[in-house]
Amino acid sequence: MQGDHGVPTADRRITALLSVATAAVMLAGCGRFMPQDPNDAPWKTGGLTVVETQSANGPLAPACPTLAEARTAVPALVKGPDINTTVFKDMVLQCGYEFADNDVQGRPAGIGILVFDASAEGKTMWDSVKTDPSWGAIVDIPSLGDVADVAFASGTSGHNDVWVVKGTYAFHMSHLRQSGVPGEQFVALARAMLAGLARAG
Repeated sequence: MQGDHGVPTADRRITALLSVATAAVMLAGCGRFMPQDPNDAPWKTGGLTVVETQSANGPLAPACPTLAEARTAVPALVKGPDINTTVFKDMVLQCGYEFADNDVQGRPAGIGILVFDASAEGKTMWDSVKTDPSWGAIVDIPSLGDVADVAFASGTSGHNDVWVVKGTYAFHMSHLRQSGVPGEQFVALARAMLAGLARAG
């Protein structure tokens, strides 16, 4: 991405998926277990996970779908939301959910939703993803057209990342479940997230 206000493209690509294996939200390799720069987030230092003071009390906390709402979209979820409202660069909210099964590293698999301030870039927020072949195939999600300004998926079926822009917010959803998450369920969770952002104002 261009401009000082937005998170640089490299930061966005390696912005982490929330791991809900512990009570503290930590960041893991987003989407494809990509390496992470230790400067990407204050709770990552030298490649080691470091617990950082975080808050679940910010004004956007109600935007995270409740567990019941999340399970309506993705029935296999068993825990969440793990909420972090601590602002880092343009990332203003993190919502994490957990499955009963483990990821490839033996930790509980999870879904992470990272919400960004898109007030500066608007609909162009995720344009660099569409032109970066490392994200794989890009497919628009027309079923979210009634509630989102931009909505598309990247990656392969069952292992997609979802990218959405609505007004002044943009979010990126990804998961680490080995067996995958059906695309329609991921889209339904994105719709729940959009409803949550509308609820939070």
